[in-house]
Amino acid sequence: MTAEIAAIAFETQAKLLAAMPLGSEVRLQGFLGAKSKRSKKLVMHVTNIEFKEGEADASTS
Repeated sequence: MTAEIAAIAFETQAKLLAAMPLGSEVRLQGFLGAKSKRSKKLVMHVTNIEFKEGEADASTS
C-alpha cells in the first residue's frame, strides 16, 4: 500500500530538505497532525531526517 501525504518541516530540518537535490531519498520521522488550527487536512510534522547513504553526510534529531 502506498500513500502520499504533505509534510511540514521547520528550522534545521527545513534547511536540510531545501538543500537536497530533487529525487533524493530520505527517511522522515515525526507526527501526524492538522495543517493548522482551522484546517482538517492531515500533514506530517517532520522532527527527524535520515539521509540515504551517499545522499548526504548528516542526520538530525
